[in-house]
Amino acid sequence: MDDVYINLSFNDVGYNDVPWRICRWGMKGFTGSAGTTAVTSHKAALWTDGRYYLQDEKQLSSSWTLMRSGSSCVPSTAEWLNDVLAPGSRVGIDPFLFSSDVVNELKESIAKSNHELVYLYGVNLVDEIWKDARPLPTSISIRVHELKYAGVDVSIKLANLRCELINHGSSAIVISMLDEVAWLLNLRGNDVPHSPVMYLYLIVELDPAKLFVDSSKVTPEVMDHLKKAGVEL
Repeated sequence: MDDVYINLSFNDVGYNDVPWRICRWGMKGFTGSAGTTAVTSHKAALWTDGRYYLQDEKQLSSSWTLMRSGSSCVPSTAEWLNDVLAPGSRVGIDPFLFSSDVVNELKESIAKSNHELVYLYGVNLVDEIWKDARPLPTSISIRVHELKYAGVDVSIKLANLRCELINHGSSAIVISMLDEVAWLLNLRGNDVPHSPVMYLYLIVELDPAKLFVDSSKVTPEVMDHLKKAGVEL
């Protein structure tokens, strides 16, 4: 039996352009912003698309196998695992980096070889290796996107969203897409290079709305803006 660890370039809100999260690529020297890695005790493979083929050839060491995603005869991650692992092996992942659809598909595929999918809660093994060399997140404050530019007030947007919740028989929605939260709350930030978004989550219920964000980035102006819209931190 062998064990393997799968890692993605995406962070836990689905972005692959957050520098202090992309630290996980440091494990192999690859500086591209998209891909999937699988590491066993004796093999390592990287799946990425055509944007990074030439870059991979220059940056990857000989211990890595480049999987050119989209090319013919290139196995998927699950197919590769079923081929290189002994039956009944364990496949570890950080569950916060994978959508439920991807997890279900992976679990179903590796079950063909009796592999077990193991969820490693609270720890990302590559982050553990990177330690103090990991870049710190930005400390730039969130700012209000003025109504003259946003066009629609936050209260109106939330009211429209709640009407949709009622129409669909739901009582709440969890929003993790950074650009969607930025639009909905008329906020902008600097957590992602070249994108005016912040690292956060939002839960909108039929009455309250709760925002989960680094409070040190919330200025008095932003706090007042959120309170007027009925959004709690």
